[in-house]
Amino acid sequence: MGIFPGGKSTRINSPRHLTLRYSRRVAAAYQRKAQQLAGITAVEEDDELDPLAPGEQKLNSYWAPGLEAGPKHNISVKQNIKAPTGEELNLEAEKSFFVDAPQFSLPEGSVHSTYPPPGYPDTNRILPHVVLTDPHLPWERLGSRSQGTNKELQMKMKALAEGASGETVRNRVPWLVMFSFSQDELRLPPQDLDGSTSIFRNTSSGVTKPVKQSGTMTVNMSIEDLWKVTDTTTPVTQDLGPDSMKSSRGDFIFVKPDLFTSLFPASDSSGNPSKGSGPNTLQYQYQAHVRKINGQGMALAGVEDTAIFSIVVGNRAGPLDNETPTTMTAHLVSIEGVEQMSWPGSSHRYVALCSLYSWNYTVLPANTLNVPDAFEDIGRTLNVLRAPEEIIAPLRTSSDKMQQLVAKRLDDGYTLARYRTQTGESTVALYRGPFTPSYIPPLENLTTSSNSGVDLQILDKQLGIMDITYSVAWQVGRTMALGDKAYTAALNRLRTSIHGAAEAASKLQTVKAIDDTAFRTRSDLLGDIDLAIRSLASIHLSNRNDLDPGTPIREPRYLPGGAKRRWKRSRLARSDIPDMSYSSPLIQKYFPNEAIKAARFLAKSTAGDTYDETNDPMSTDWMIVLSWLLDRMFLAGVPAHCLIPDPTYLEPERLRFFRIDSNWVDALIDGALSLGNHYGDDEDRTAIKEALNDYIQHTPDGQDQPVQIPSYGFYLRSDLVTMFPDLRVEVLDVNGNAPSTGAPLLRHEIVTDGVMMAFMDRVPGSDKFASLVFTQPSHQQRFAVARGVDTTQVKVDIRRQYTVEQSIREKDENRHDALGESLIYKPDDPNNIFLWDAKSGSGLNDLRIIWPPRFAAVQLKKLQDEMGTYSDGGTQKPYFKDDTATSALFAMQLNDPVYNLTIDLKSHASSGAMAQVGPPGDSSSPEIRTLKLMGTARVNKLIPDNGSETLPTKKEDDDDDYGATFKRLQSYAATPTALSNFLAPNVRALPVASLASLPEPQLLTQKRNNPEIAPTSNSSSQPDDRGVAGSPKYQITVSSNIIGHWDEVQLDKDNLPQDIIFSIILKQDAVSQYQLVEVDIQIDVGASAPFLMNTYTGPGAHMLTNLRFNVLPTVIRDDEHDINQLRLRVLPRSAKGWVYATQVSELTFLLGLAKINAPAKYSSEIKVQSWARYKRSPNEGLGPNNILEITNPDTTVKVVNLRYTPSS
Repeated sequence: MGIFPGGKSTRINSPRHLTLRYSRRVAAAYQRKAQQLAGITAVEEDDELDPLAPGEQKLNSYWAPGLEAGPKHNISVKQNIKAPTGEELNLEAEKSFFVDAPQFSLPEGSVHSTYPPPGYPDTNRILPHVVLTDPHLPWERLGSRSQGTNKELQMKMKALAEGASGETVRNRVPWLVMFSFSQDELRLPPQDLDGSTSIFRNTSSGVTKPVKQSGTMTVNMSIEDLWKVTDTTTPVTQDLGPDSMKSSRGDFIFVKPDLFTSLFPASDSSGNPSKGSGPNTLQYQYQAHVRKINGQGMALAGVEDTAIFSIVVGNRAGPLDNETPTTMTAHLVSIEGVEQMSWPGSSHRYVALCSLYSWNYTVLPANTLNVPDAFEDIGRTLNVLRAPEEIIAPLRTSSDKMQQLVAKRLDDGYTLARYRTQTGESTVALYRGPFTPSYIPPLENLTTSSNSGVDLQILDKQLGIMDITYSVAWQVGRTMALGDKAYTAALNRLRTSIHGAAEAASKLQTVKAIDDTAFRTRSDLLGDIDLAIRSLASIHLSNRNDLDPGTPIREPRYLPGGAKRRWKRSRLARSDIPDMSYSSPLIQKYFPNEAIKAARFLAKSTAGDTYDETNDPMSTDWMIVLSWLLDRMFLAGVPAHCLIPDPTYLEPERLRFFRIDSNWVDALIDGALSLGNHYGDDEDRTAIKEALNDYIQHTPDGQDQPVQIPSYGFYLRSDLVTMFPDLRVEVLDVNGNAPSTGAPLLRHEIVTDGVMMAFMDRVPGSDKFASLVFTQPSHQQRFAVARGVDTTQVKVDIRRQYTVEQSIREKDENRHDALGESLIYKPDDPNNIFLWDAKSGSGLNDLRIIWPPRFAAVQLKKLQDEMGTYSDGGTQKPYFKDDTATSALFAMQLNDPVYNLTIDLKSHASSGAMAQVGPPGDSSSPEIRTLKLMGTARVNKLIPDNGSETLPTKKEDDDDDYGATFKRLQSYAATPTALSNFLAPNVRALPVASLASLPEPQLLTQKRNNPEIAPTSNSSSQPDDRGVAGSPKYQITVSSNIIGHWDEVQLDKDNLPQDIIFSIILKQDAVSQYQLVEVDIQIDVGASAPFLMNTYTGPGAHMLTNLRFNVLPTVIRDDEHDINQLRLRVLPRSAKGWVYATQVSELTFLLGLAKINAPAKYSSEIKVQSWARYKRSPNEGLGPNNILEITNPDTTVKVVNLRYTPSS
């Protein structure tokens, strides 16, 4: 489970989430401001605004969901429907459901942190607690039914909000409670774990025999097995859930009845604990609360701007008289159903409780651990990241010069590593990670990209040892890149895009260098389109000059040029063709600059500015590559042994600063970009680096500094990091304020247990990074019984609490002091807030629990009486005003004091090792970390290229010849074929065929004698008569594509071209064996009204539903009758050339944009011919002698002209 933000999540799944979130927040604010200046109302989203300032927190007593889990819920729906006739219909429905929520185990990620951490020690006054990522979880189920259900609570709160009388519900009992036990209190004796007397003897095979308790004294079993455990009672009953609950498994602890009774007492009339009629859980309403915090400066919670947690606090202190460390076990226990139990009887030896989370910690004797001292010890260990001083000092003071040289290398952060040369010999080498103890300037000799990383090795001539630092960095970058498929694929696509565009542009530049007019690009053509349009008349031999109408043009009157330019191209000799290969000097002259141009184009956003991860990218491949490279510049994913080459560099309880070596990062990036080099000379890599440098130097809109890249950082290795994983880190300037520009922390992570890492872009000790502050996180503070507790007394300091704004609180000069005198309670005092013994007066100190109802009441009373007042315009008002003790108020009392450590880096920067971390001089400005390995990586070829660097020259005979004239013969006339090849895009030229040239079937055509089909016949009717030998019958209707007029062609007053529907319906015997070859419809075309249309120039015909056929229109010329005919052939889409007629039911098609001849009256009728062709013999081919043609009756087409009335 992730961290609950309480609204829209701002989580960014990236190691750079701190800088990305800052940049996007600034970009959003800049855009809102720009919209306001432009007069556009900007929509403010509450989810985008952080309601809490850094360091602030908000406490709630509980967050209860609308419906609790456990009991069955019913939802009923009623609906009354009234018909216009007055009839009514009442509908009712009811559905039962259960709310799905954790019950016997927690989902993964539910626990954010615990205190004390597992295995870590603390004093006996500390109360263990658990921080949960779900703020609703402790109240998902009912801890006490006496407070009503969550639905009843919701309805009551709604009624109170609407003005109803009653008291607001300020507390609610959680179903999760934190208990701590000594292991002896939970350890079962051997006879109860195994054998005939075992309490698990009746359980199923799901419980492994012999039974063994876990390290936290739990036993895992199903609920069904739990009910079979003998001599044991449990609050887990069938009433807590559906029948399927019995198959659920959980961890259970077995508590002795006396201890169970002491954990769930009731309150008597005096408010003291007493054994009631049954277990009582109301006291635990003070032991859980919700905290909403600002996550800035926190490694874990900082993934969200706002984080909300629920916290469950224990009520039991550790042993008070232990002289040696004692192991305690903390359990997050479910108390669901406890109030419905009876007290354990005489037959019950144990009470089984479900433990949803548990861990062990150690309770130390008093005064053995001090958090303030731990913070101070960290501050005293401030140094740089390198070998310990006790290792370097003897070498530095040695008289041996060689040892002094080794000490110097250790001072610079180097260590000795085992190294195997390329020839196989094993030797030693110097290695230093990216984190250096001193400033390392960009190396002057390392400026060229590498193809192998070997050329990045540096020989230490004084020691005679090879420095493989940057060679290792190069190999690490390449290896990491090879392990990321998405990055590798995107990088290769990006390289292809850059190389293709650059190569094309280089070739164009080479050609244009010979003759600028030899090649016209699209941009050139579009740029000259205005001139071309204005010169159109001259193309047709006009007598005037379009560009200068007053000046006659000379012969030939053709502006584009003479005959050679129009028609003649001389064949080029080999020497006349420039070398266009990639390795050609002619191409290499232009390629580097063109590659950079291509890379910069792809690195833009869709708006045309630099893509900076706050806008939309022009290239998604560049987006992937850029994000991956920036992650590597933040050293994300780099193996730990490469970052810290020797474990002695970071010893326990140490704070170590370092500088990030820009040369190391350069080599890392170069290795990552080396993939996909298919050309040897890698200009594409250099172009990508140029684009990356542009991004690094780019200042995004709304910001006053370029993109932040880390230059410095620190490691903190301490138990404090384990105790407080969200230890808050603040970077303050010389005035003690947070930086006004940029994110203060660029990367902040817990890299492993007890080790924190943080990156910055400011020099430690500069004006912008003058101090470093570590503060206990607000949601991971310790909770304690009191200031002090032992076997004789408990001493409580009531803390000051306020119900006024922070500005008013600061008026109270004593706000950091305890409120009044300390309260001291002894074991025999009445009205006690702490219970030492399970049996009063026994002196065993075996219970050690606080009594929250009395403790919270004492706190509230003291706050009401002694907090004092402040003056508000002459009126005295109280600092604290409340009448109810709540779990949030009680949690503030149980909180141990919050400690922070402020490290003054300014004083350390002027002396000692810290003085060498920053660059020379006193610069506070963030460093711009651009890449320096910008030289092109090249491969020495075995056979050198012999390409010529000289360009072919333009020959004189290439010039145009204006001696020719371009005059057409006066008798010239374009042929129809020529005209048909240059039609407009919306005009269709149909092929023309002579009727005499068409093959005719050798078998005589047979004509059907059935009556003619009337045009008004319904297209869906099925005639009953048959044609020749029972051949299929075709019902054909020709109409406009107008609903309601499927039997006529209708023309409006404009008579525009329209779509014509040819409806063809087949009726045939089910046993028909006809093999259909084609169906033809033939229309006589001519200019006058008796013809349906003059000609057809539309886009063609297509089938409407039966896509297994095609329609081929053809123009037929009948020279004998001197007439043209439009023949529409419906052919099957079959490799055989025919289909069985029984498989066809209709052949309807549409003839697009046909121009119909308009009759000079309201309507006219036109005849349309049609026929069908079949195979004569099913066993022979489709030759002309095997075709049977059956003519259909003519179809009458009715044409209606709406320009006339029906009477005309």
